Parts: sequence; C-alpha cells; structure tokens
Amino acid sequence: MRELIRTFWYSHVKPTLARSGALSEESDQYDELVQQLVTLIRDERLMNYADIGFRDDNEAVRHAGDANPNVVVFAEKEGQAAFLKDIADRYGVSTLALGGQPSALTSEYFVRDLKEKGVDLRRSFYLYGITDYDTSGAIIRDAFVKNLHAFDIKNIKTLDLVNPDMFTPDEIHFSRFPLPDDKGNAKKNTDWLRDIHKRGYVNQKYLESDDAGKKRKIYGIESEALSAKRLADKLAELLPPILGKDERILTINQLDRLTKSIEDLILQKIRGR
Repeated sequence: MRELIRTFWYSHVKPTLARSGALSEESDQYDELVQQLVTLIRDERLMNYADIGFRDDNEAVRHAGDANPNVVVFAEKEGQAAFLKDIADRYGVSTLALGGQPSALTSEYFVRDLKEKGVDLRRSFYLYGITDYDTSGAIIRDAFVKNLHAFDIKNIKTLDLVNPDMFTPDEIHFSRFPLPDDKGNAKKNTDWLRDIHKRGYVNQKYLESDDAGKKRKIYGIESEALSAKRLADKLAELLPPILGKDERILTINQLDRLTKSIEDLILQKIRGR
C-alpha cells in the first residue's frame, strides 16, 4: 500500500464500519483511527508508518538538507513552503512545512530521510520555528519536538523566529490580536506566559495589558505578520555561526555565552541594590 491514511479510511475502514452497522454520526471515527495509529506507532513503538506503507501528504514540503541536515527551519503553515525552499537552497539546511498540527507520520518519514543521508541522530539539532506567536503556535512547536523525540532525535535546541522583539512597538500594536480568555483557555494562557516571561523579550510588554480594575488581556501575533525579508535577515544572522561547525566548538561557544549571561545578570543584580 502507498496511500494516504485518509484513503485507507475511505477504501477499507469506513465501508467495513458501514456494513457492520458501526459507523457513527456522533464521533469522528477517522480521527480515532489517526489517534490509534499515533498510539501504536509513536507512543508504543510497536511498528512504523512505513511498515504499513502510508504516504505522507506533506512529502512535497519535507526536505532533509544536504550540507547541514541537523539545522531545521520549520513553519506552521504550508504558505511558507516557497520561503523554506529558498532557505534550504541557500544554506543546505533541512526544512519542513507542518501544515498545522504536526503529523507523527511526517515526523517519522522526516527522520527516516535524515538517517538515509547518514545523519547521526545523536548529534545536536537546531530548530528554528516560524509559528504564530500564541498558545497554539507554542503547542504546535512542542508537538513537533515531541514527535522528533519519539523517533530518536533527543538533543534539540529550539528558537522561535516569530517573537515580539522581531517587531517595533508600532508594528505590534497594529498586528496583535487578543487571545481567547474564556475558562477553557485560561490555563493554556497562563502556562504560555510563564514560558514566555523566561525568554526575556523586551517587547512582550506590548502584548499584555493589566490595567487596574480591568480584566487582563493577552495578545498574540500571526506568523504572516513578519515579512519574509526580516525572517531571511534574521536567519542570515543566526545560521552562519553554527553551519558546518564542530560539535565541540559549538558547545564551548554556548558555554561561553552562558557564562557571559550569568556574569551580566550578577552585575545587574549588584547595581540594582
């Protein structure tokens, strides 16, 4: 079989359920099939999608880099596919357009592509994400990382390219949108903010309002609000220092940067007394 999971659903599963009188109008049985496959393959590791022969509908927007395959630039939305191709061609990095919530099947095949190129999955992987700056974007990023972990890529460092410091205050006020603040989203918003505040974005203050006597408002930014040129310029700054470098040198450089950050923090605390 070399078909999509959805084709398998329509050609085999749904007709069988219909003939047996078990087809439900109340539940999404296709989604249940997908989730069962995720449990068996990603979580329990009892088999692989490739063992069954399913085809990846993200194959056209999945690329394992030649020169720097352990550097991965990924996007939440398939509309970034052309931009990702330009980046892959320019730097020899891996790229992937997730098309929304990341697929475990796509992640398995992406890792398989890397292994076929002889990539050692134990090395450091650097992920640069183009996702919406909101709770959903963070969930998508974390789900992608979880999938890669499940398929044996463990040493992962991530960086969100879409963040408030990539915009001016005026641009933030123009582009921001309020996040849902109902009870169902309250915990997600709180958890997201807790993580965001650890990152120290200077312009995060323009995405929160906490006026006295008024309900707190939290804002996000769509990934499309950031221009391709600004993304490309940022990658041109971030990528060259890590491309084709020895892992030991990278580790030493990272430790040097960490030491400098700690020293700056200590000086800041001393001066603030």
